[in-house]
Amino acid sequence: MSTADGFVCLATSISADAARRAHALHLKADPEVLHKLRVALRRLRSLWWAYEPLLDRKDSELQRGEFKSLANAAGKTRDWDILRGLLSADQSMQHTFAALLESVDEHRAEALSFSRRTIGNAGVEQILQRALAGARQQLDSRASSPTLAGFAEDRVESAENALRKRVKRAASEKGSGYVALHEVRIAGKKLRYLLEFFSPVLDGSHQAAIERLTSVQDELGKLNDLVTSETLLREYSFQLGEPKVVKEAVGYLQDQKKHHMHNAHEALRTA
Repeated sequence: MSTADGFVCLATSISADAARRAHALHLKADPEVLHKLRVALRRLRSLWWAYEPLLDRKDSELQRGEFKSLANAAGKTRDWDILRGLLSADQSMQHTFAALLESVDEHRAEALSFSRRTIGNAGVEQILQRALAGARQQLDSRASSPTLAGFAEDRVESAENALRKRVKRAASEKGSGYVALHEVRIAGKKLRYLLEFFSPVLDGSHQAAIERLTSVQDELGKLNDLVTSETLLREYSFQLGEPKVVKEAVGYLQDQKKHHMHNAHEALRTA
């Protein structure tokens, strides 16, 4: 398989999944569909990043920006769902946050309506088709291309090096904060996607590496959920009801965040 055919095979499969999710969202307001749509769009962004050396750089950045914009629209509802889950996880706090949770549900319903409207009006399928056709044309017009196996090895190595630098920085800097850990999460997710994309043409098995990356990302994902939820509470603090309760909820999330910051650093040192 040529490098261009490899791209088309991957892009067609992921694009079809994203288009299917967008269509399902049009028919039914299902938050899980929104989440899976966002994952598909993230995978497309990683695929375009992987092939960026063979594509027009400006066009590639534009396409990745479009995918990110759609993913952000899909993520609005997910953020409210995560916040609700965190605030209702501790049964001893459910009574304290009862009125706040009602307000969260109202904003979550508005976010779901916004997400469906934005994605429905965007013409997701047309965006995907246009992006795929443009990239295929660029790849086919190249005078020469590396072998798919060699190209895959180079791009995985590049992603590994980027992750290694971020892990080293986050693990070695005393008291490194959320930003450094967030950069590790992004780099780790990119590498995991590339390993999944290219595993059929890479030497050896990379399943153990994928599982390690997934494990670390799970912990970093919990931390990201807490940070995102705290930000959401602060952003909507004047619209969510009793300020005292909102402040208490922020404090509750901050305590959880400290715990997961510690766990995240331990996970990096272990990995």
